[in-house]
Amino acid sequence: MREYILLLAKDDSILIEKGKKKNTKYGVIDANIEFGDVIEAKGKKFVAVKPTFIDMLRKCRRAAQIVTPKDASQIVAITGLSEGWRCLDAGSGSGFLAIFIASIVGKRGRVVTYEWRREFYEVAKRNIEKCGMSNIVIKNEDVSKFRERNLDLITFDMKDSVRLIGKAAKHLKYGGWLVIYSPHIEQQIEAIEEMKKHGMNVYATIETMQRRWKSLYGYTHPEPSGILHTGFMTFGRKALE
Repeated sequence: MREYILLLAKDDSILIEKGKKKNTKYGVIDANIEFGDVIEAKGKKFVAVKPTFIDMLRKCRRAAQIVTPKDASQIVAITGLSEGWRCLDAGSGSGFLAIFIASIVGKRGRVVTYEWRREFYEVAKRNIEKCGMSNIVIKNEDVSKFRERNLDLITFDMKDSVRLIGKAAKHLKYGGWLVIYSPHIEQQIEAIEEMKKHGMNVYATIETMQRRWKSLYGYTHPEPSGILHTGFMTFGRKALE
């Protein structure tokens, strides 16, 4: 498996495969180094550190719109996602949510992610491999035919996911969670009604927005740009019908 090093400076960072050379704006950098080593390129000093999965995600290719870390972290906070969980994700898109979940469920857990569009599947597959997530199985198939059962968590980020809520409820274990992600509130309204129809405990529909702030020359204010709305999420939990 490929190993990566994050070269970290006070105002920049570079991800580079360990033992390789990379052409950067600071010239060619040789990563034949170990974690903790300090190197200098064009007067800038970098320390070599082990990248986290978030560092890796920042360097992964995006093909489709992703579920951002601010939204993915709410899935963890609300469901209690933890080591050993069995999870299903669809559609994979660029693989970001599957990677986020897999990093938490660990080697004792498992994530199966479905992406029917071949071009997105290929990008997600490469991102998963780059991040070294051996506990993810990615399938280039229609998720409506999924067979996985006794699941702790199912996440749907795709058009018409509402039609699969009934099947999802059957394939979740009691207490298991279903999360519907969509940029449109109309889909969430449908999801709530469908979850109730199938005996699910509807926890909440949420939207998470964040703003970065900056402080310059004694003046502090929010940064003027940035995406605030990314999507809504509705959380449901399997209960008795």
